[in-house]
Amino acid sequence: MSNFRTLIWYFYKPIFLWNIAFSITCVTLIAIYGTKVNSFVFFFKLMGYASTTLLQSYTAKNVYMFYRNAGRSIVRMYTCTYLIDFAIYVSMLSLYLLIKP
Repeated sequence: MSNFRTLIWYFYKPIFLWNIAFSITCVTLIAIYGTKVNSFVFFFKLMGYASTTLLQSYTAKNVYMFYRNAGRSIVRMYTCTYLIDFAIYVSMLSLYLLIKP
């Protein structure tokens, strides 16, 4: 399992800032417009995942072989990465909702 965590970290590291930027933008949109933009924010977050996937597949196609040779599926790597990112987003949103006036 620790090997898988290391592989996830190496897979997530190049797209971490991109995903965090989308998360911060989503929390900011909710802070400005309130909860009435939840569906738009969810769509924006999905668009962020799609752009991240395209960015990663365009810039690092040769890197996929590393993960395949390690016995990991690229779909599973993306799924775990996006679950981690969504957990970070929910944590950021919860923290905002707890401290907002």
